[in-house]
Amino acid sequence: MALDASGIGELIGSKSKEIRAESARLTTLQKRIEGKLVRTWMPDNADAEYKDLFRKASSPWLAFVRDCIAQGLLVDGYSSERVWAEAWQANGMDGRQGAVNREVVGLGKAFGLSLPAEGDGVVMRPLSALRTYASYARPWDEYPEWVLTRIGKQGASFWQSEWLLVDGEAAYWFDGDARTPQHLRVDAHELDFTPVVQLSNTLAMSGDPESSVAAAVPIYQRIVDATFTLQMVQRYGAFPQKWMAGGELARDANGNPLVRSSVDGLIHASGESGETARFGTFDPADLDKVVAALDAHIKHLSAVCQVPPHYLLGAVVNMSAEGIAAAESGYFRNVADRQMALGEGYELWMRTAAAIIGDDTAAQATSSQVHWADVSSRSLGQISDAVLKLSTVGAPLELLFAMVPGWSKTDVLEAAAAVREQRAIAAPPAPQPAIGQ
Repeated sequence: MALDASGIGELIGSKSKEIRAESARLTTLQKRIEGKLVRTWMPDNADAEYKDLFRKASSPWLAFVRDCIAQGLLVDGYSSERVWAEAWQANGMDGRQGAVNREVVGLGKAFGLSLPAEGDGVVMRPLSALRTYASYARPWDEYPEWVLTRIGKQGASFWQSEWLLVDGEAAYWFDGDARTPQHLRVDAHELDFTPVVQLSNTLAMSGDPESSVAAAVPIYQRIVDATFTLQMVQRYGAFPQKWMAGGELARDANGNPLVRSSVDGLIHASGESGETARFGTFDPADLDKVVAALDAHIKHLSAVCQVPPHYLLGAVVNMSAEGIAAAESGYFRNVADRQMALGEGYELWMRTAAAIIGDDTAAQATSSQVHWADVSSRSLGQISDAVLKLSTVGAPLELLFAMVPGWSKTDVLEAAAAVREQRAIAAPPAPQPAIGQ
């Protein structure tokens, strides 16, 4: 039975603390990923120049790492061609999945919504974990009891916005305070389950899925400190500091020094004190050591997150193909782990879409799998050689062409069909039986 406004308000009110706590946790993590939530020690009398250097010290290194991992996650096919064409591609998921994968890697999870469209179609839309809360009866359930997501901008308070709540009966659209819904509209979906899927970065034994970058937050904070130190040193210590002893500085009529110690300034001794004054310079700071310390922190970040250092430092000098493959081996093992966990969510999302478009066989096919694009740095020559050799033993063309870098599922199917057509044309005609036989 569909809920009314008071029922929705009671449902959300019973989980209000959990909703606020989860939103606060993920929002804090997202700000750290974006480099917006950084604190460091600063003296009470810090001037504007000092504060400006600190503002420039923060860069979104965690976002760089997140994007590097997410770029290795690219779904380019599914076992059911009908579901792939009528659900995935019809909803532009080839493009939408990039934002989904980045959020899954960064925050640990995202959500996928499926609702019936006009006619026999399906609407597939990703839901951000920053705006969505899912309530499960049991931690191991595939589908939640209900899901609340913010679909508008936040108003004067956390609860003021436009909202969508989905349960096993219908989709509920309303606005105002989520605990006292206004202008309620109900769209029944008749699915007997909540058509929202959690897409997870890890399949945790207990608790929420883990982010791939949350553990690296302390290292990121050290990178910010090291970058700030580098800016301070190059601003104040990279040029030789001048000193004078045994004399008095020349001053103007108001008693102020005529020239302060600066990059392009000279120190002058006044009057007779110039005969006894001594001048010199301090040794400049060694910037190489500060840069080396900063690079070490970045390498620590790459090690913890299993991202090759040259992805972050941009330094590939005289590295052989074997050396690059060895440096990237940990990265691809990490990507494979993400694919296994995230793939389960995508497959359940596909089966949900199949149930909505009426493909009962695909909806119940738990053995169906998504196909991940090969983003490894193998050359086209290596792939071509492997394809030719495997074709001689009769390997299916679809599997062989799927190995070609940059080819989508559609490219693979079109190429296989073209090869079969050419072979059929080139094949000699079948012998006809002689007359009278």
